[in-house]
Amino acid sequence: MSTDQFLPDDDTLIALAGLPDDAPVVMLNLLEFADDGGESYRRYGAIARPQIERRGGRILYTGVPLTDEGGGGHWDVMILVEYPSRAAFLDMMADPKYQKGLPFRAAGLKRTVLYAFGQAANPMAPPIDVVPIDGSDEIFVLNLLRFKPDGRAEYQKYGQVVMPMIQERGGSPTLMLDAELPLVSEESWEDLYLVRYPDVESLMEMVATDTWQQANEDRQRGLDLTWAYPTRPARG
Repeated sequence: MSTDQFLPDDDTLIALAGLPDDAPVVMLNLLEFADDGGESYRRYGAIARPQIERRGGRILYTGVPLTDEGGGGHWDVMILVEYPSRAAFLDMMADPKYQKGLPFRAAGLKRTVLYAFGQAANPMAPPIDVVPIDGSDEIFVLNLLRFKPDGRAEYQKYGQVVMPMIQERGGSPTLMLDAELPLVSEESWEDLYLVRYPDVESLMEMVATDTWQQANEDRQRGLDLTWAYPTRPARG
């Protein structure tokens, strides 16, 4: 068993390996840095990134939350990393070269979530790809969703109303993922949506409309728990 509170234990890794259909997997990383402001974690990243890329993995998106009020408290950074398979992720975890970076990871974190997701079964889901950044004022809202029993239908009513509103304002879903397994997490989730808006103002204007407020009643009826964080793409 792992003695590192920020790493999945052996039983969790075995469960990950045992999931069917070894398709590409996207790891959600939510990070709250230790008091060194992320310096130790950056040293870990300098070791980990070549190991990710050597296995065909890639960073899809790195964002900085604009608020601490998304539902899960404060996070400094969120990172979405795709691996071509769960086996690739597990191979990296076992690699001694990768493991040399783990002390820096442990020293650099105060709190974290590590959660495995896969391509959503929703036929409207865009293909998994690196999130394009146009360098403007755009933001990307991370939505983590867990539904009440039979609540998904209520949430879909909300989506049918709100998706056209997002598109009318120049926004779009960039990732829609289905949860596979919590690796390090106090909460369980079902869906992850990353939704682009051209700027903060377009999001705020939308949620202030009567149409959105009415649709939000369906959203609230359908959800057991949600975290929602507007993020700004990290630079550099």
